[in-house]
Amino acid sequence: MLTPDTAQHLSLLRTLGTAELSPYSRWQWLAWDASSRYLLSVQKQGGVPLRWWDLQSEGSEPLAAHPVPGCIAAWFLPGSEQLLSVTVRGTLQTWSVSDGRLLSSVETGGSVSHAHLSSDGTRLLLVASMGRVMLWDLERRWLVWRKEDPWQFHGCALSADGAYAAVGAAEEQENSNTRASLRLWDARTGMRVTTRAFDARRIWAVAFTPSSEHLVAANSAGELLFLALPTLEIARTLKAPGSLALHLEFNPEGSLLAASPDTSAFVVIDVQSGQHVFAYSDLDDQQGSTANFSPDGRFVSWGMDDGKVGIWGVKADPRKK
Repeated sequence: MLTPDTAQHLSLLRTLGTAELSPYSRWQWLAWDASSRYLLSVQKQGGVPLRWWDLQSEGSEPLAAHPVPGCIAAWFLPGSEQLLSVTVRGTLQTWSVSDGRLLSSVETGGSVSHAHLSSDGTRLLLVASMGRVMLWDLERRWLVWRKEDPWQFHGCALSADGAYAAVGAAEEQENSNTRASLRLWDARTGMRVTTRAFDARRIWAVAFTPSSEHLVAANSAGELLFLALPTLEIARTLKAPGSLALHLEFNPEGSLLAASPDTSAFVVIDVQSGQHVFAYSDLDDQQGSTANFSPDGRFVSWGMDDGKVGIWGVKADPRKK
């Protein structure tokens, strides 16, 4: 189990996929299933866009791979029998995990730049970069609520308890400047709860703590802001890795935070002390990836510069039996 102490000893245990040279910058979106058996990758540029692996297999080849045009994110649905993908055009598709068959396809009617699946797998928060936010009901296949705002939207998140939806924004100012802002809605009704501006140009990424007590926002000033809910008052500030963080994810216990900066790296942060207990980089400035904890709390995954996916963990001490 990864803790602030054991995470200092992370090492690369396994790589998935085969090396792929690409003339394009590469970004990988990764996600685990609830049992920590399956792992998927969405490559936004370079390589096959959608791949997933059965980690019980000893090989490195994916269980399935599909050339889904414009795919930006995907998740395993509850039960691990299906996964959901979303494209930049707002197409939602479900796939059979076991054999890779396409099971369904639904059009949401709007473009998508960022998305977040609720913890119970029933609702999907969809964000367009130029000011549209939608909450989609996956069970009924309809739009629950929709908001329009004349700002640039970036990262988004739903709280684990289902109460809140949050989006990071950049409000247009005079002289072509922008001001960082956060929008917080009641996820069930779409009613605005709080809006807060900050002394930075943008909020790039947001993540709720597993307890749903705080929202963490990564701003363009290189800070991680822990914000009390629902007021969004700043409770504490930590230093982000690199100049800013583009993706944030907590481990299940909430004791560790994985941050993916605007460089080819990821960092694991001790939430209580704020110290960076582990960092890794492949020094390729044309590549980046989300860093994701496995639900069983034992591993962290990250996409590598050659298109492979790495899994980090703590090697067992042979002296302990």
